[in-house]
Amino acid sequence: MRYVDLVKMFSWDETKEYFTSNGGLIRTFLRRSNDPAIIRFDKDWNRQIMSFYEVTDKALRLANWLRENGVKPGDVIAVLASKKVEQVIVLLATWIVGGVYQPLFTAFGPLAIQARIKDRKPSAMFIQEDQYEKVKDLDIKLISFPGKVGKAVSFDETLNTEPIKDVREPDLNEMAILIYTSGTTGEPKGAMVNYRLLYNTYVYMKYGIGLKEDDTFWNGADPGWAYGLYYGIIGPLMFGKPVVFLDKPFSPEDILKLLEELRITNFTFAPTAYRLIMGTVKDIGRYNLKVRRLSSAGEPLNPEVIRWFQDKLGVPVKDHYGQSEVGMVVYNGWGYEAELKPGSMGLPAPGYEVTVIDDALAVKKTSEGFCFMGYINAPERTKNAFRGEWYLTGDTARIDEDGYVWFVGRQDDVVKVSGYRVGPFEIESVLIKHPAVLESATVAFEDPVRGHIFKAFVVLKPGYKPSDELARELINFVRENYSKHVHLHEVIFVDSLPKTESGKIQRYKIRQMYSK
Repeated sequence: MRYVDLVKMFSWDETKEYFTSNGGLIRTFLRRSNDPAIIRFDKDWNRQIMSFYEVTDKALRLANWLRENGVKPGDVIAVLASKKVEQVIVLLATWIVGGVYQPLFTAFGPLAIQARIKDRKPSAMFIQEDQYEKVKDLDIKLISFPGKVGKAVSFDETLNTEPIKDVREPDLNEMAILIYTSGTTGEPKGAMVNYRLLYNTYVYMKYGIGLKEDDTFWNGADPGWAYGLYYGIIGPLMFGKPVVFLDKPFSPEDILKLLEELRITNFTFAPTAYRLIMGTVKDIGRYNLKVRRLSSAGEPLNPEVIRWFQDKLGVPVKDHYGQSEVGMVVYNGWGYEAELKPGSMGLPAPGYEVTVIDDALAVKKTSEGFCFMGYINAPERTKNAFRGEWYLTGDTARIDEDGYVWFVGRQDDVVKVSGYRVGPFEIESVLIKHPAVLESATVAFEDPVRGHIFKAFVVLKPGYKPSDELARELINFVRENYSKHVHLHEVIFVDSLPKTESGKIQRYKIRQMYSK
């Protein structure tokens, strides 16, 4: 179906009917089948499989334990873990009793954890064993897995009860998730997300990801990040597909190995993963890959990366855009026919209206899939995020004559240079075309003459060494391939770039480090 035809006929009724036919918002996830619900690989490639029947049974038992231990609708249940089957069970149990699920990254130190639980104290926190020292002094009920540690209750102990009989059906406007934004431009904010997220997820999995009945799907993102939680756990389970976890440090070769082993046909991950595969894997053809659809989200995807995968695998990577607050709202969807414009974020998602207000991308909040309730304990910040019926994303963008949305940059990163408005993404997309560049971050610094100048922080591919000559070559490469009005003032070679836990580049940290 063509995109224009889909938009004309789109109705949220189909989404509502999907949940109604499955018994409701929560019962949709509580399937009674022996099909795999979770497939997890640990660092030694040991495989763990849990069926939908097992996951449902454990979630109902845990829900009963939570209720018996005083958890009420609206209470926050936090999880500090990384790609463990228990996370899926806790999420479902939390929703069954009307609680609010809060994911936390294991990369957080004690202070970062405390900053994210001070706005609303969790009624309980589920932790993997090696995280205990970070939270042992908190006045919160702790549940540990896979075994018992310190004062924590063992996860297995919470399952020694009868399955709960009544599954609470929430109102769409109730808070389902409390998630702190990744902090690409400063301090993270606690976004309150309601159950309309499930409507957003249904539409994205069908029309963005283009999930088909015969697909084997994998979202490689960590479930501590919105994209990994919304579309790596919630999305697959919603459609009866298994959640796939690769619980080991990122490696391009491991990603390709798992794609091959599980015969993945539909894959999505962050742009960083695709850039590193492109920059470090010399012979991708030696892997017997079955992928038919590749998607990316989290940061804009460089056109060069899209073309590389098209050339090597015959499949382009389609770029998608969303935020923790609102889910995915703009994408080059796999579920309809539309021209792919490399470098663009695509077209507004079915059921959503987007526009540009004062150079910022804005999403209309009247959509039935609009799930953002505001920032917790931050009324002024919440107020500033809206302009009438429009939510302001904080991302600078433009919309072309065909309705395609083009990312320019975070508002904090976009500056005027010699009278021209420039974002770092455009320069980085030129730099990655150079054979020596693995990835880069371009940062603007104030300059008394030009207003601002750009410095590029570059990570080189294996086999290339930093030198003054290479720096000059990269500066000239940008001038010749981008625009002469944008002067790249300096190239600084670095071993790595500061990133959020979800892999997004934190340019503000670079600016702070090099402005001193």
